[in-house]
Amino acid sequence: MSNTSNERATKGSKFWMQKIVNDDSLRAQLEEMLGGKIFRWHSPLQAESYKEYQLKESKIFSEALGLSREEFKTKFSFWPTNQPHWDSIATSDGILFLFEAKANVKEMNSKISATNIESIEKILNSMRATFAEFSDSTVADFESWTEKFYQLGNRLTFLYFMNLMTFPKIFRTVLVLLNITDDETYIPTPKKIWTDHYEKVFQEMLGKNFPPPNVEVIYFPGRH
Repeated sequence: MSNTSNERATKGSKFWMQKIVNDDSLRAQLEEMLGGKIFRWHSPLQAESYKEYQLKESKIFSEALGLSREEFKTKFSFWPTNQPHWDSIATSDGILFLFEAKANVKEMNSKISATNIESIEKILNSMRATFAEFSDSTVADFESWTEKFYQLGNRLTFLYFMNLMTFPKIFRTVLVLLNITDDETYIPTPKKIWTDHYEKVFQEMLGKNFPPPNVEVIYFPGRH
């Protein structure tokens, strides 16, 4: 999701992410899909006008991770100052859940947009390290990480580096790819289209048709 404005959405993945987090029944449904109750949702909260956070913001690095500002800067030096806005962030029993929500497969298409040379170099170095760890480099295509599915590539990169580090309040990070099926508010996308698409994306990016460790691919029904 690219729209990070702090407002009530009316359609698509932004709408559903907001609705799920702030609706007791839908939230419980998602928590069940993830295998247990998530004890604290940090965003997007109605009481905060549905604000979406970067990890570098104090509410997250302090309250969720237990870091000081200087500790955060040191640990997250693998990425430029401008970080991803996460569609939702939650914690449960020492696990940090980072959500990327999509309502249709075309939303997955993206290219690297950084223009600063130093930023680009830092991004590419970190993404190559992740690619080397997660992919079968003999058949995977690194260019797809930067020119076709950059947003997913940078989310996987954060996942990889987060799980290399230790934090006072969490011991593991999980990336949740939340996909809305049959969205009645926007573009209805059947689950079969989603699953086929992910197999192709993972095959291209990783050289295998399934996600790396600590990635949960969730298909959530888009019905009121």
